[in-house]
Amino acid sequence: MADAASRKRAQRLRQTRRERGDRETNVWLPREIGNAIDQAVESGRYPSRQVAITHALEAAFVQKEPNTVT
Repeated sequence: MADAASRKRAQRLRQTRRERGDRETNVWLPREIGNAIDQAVESGRYPSRQVAITHALEAAFVQKEPNTVT
């Protein structure tokens, strides 16, 4: 079990993320998707699962303006 100092660090991290507008969400993933995320992290493509999942969600839901050269 985590000690008191560890719990306080986690609470501060969560509070910091809330203050910047982040939202914590838990989801269940099919095994093959979880394995693919783990492989991407292990291969160095992403530094963490969080970054890999955030990248995938941004690609699916955040519209970016096309890069145009004028």
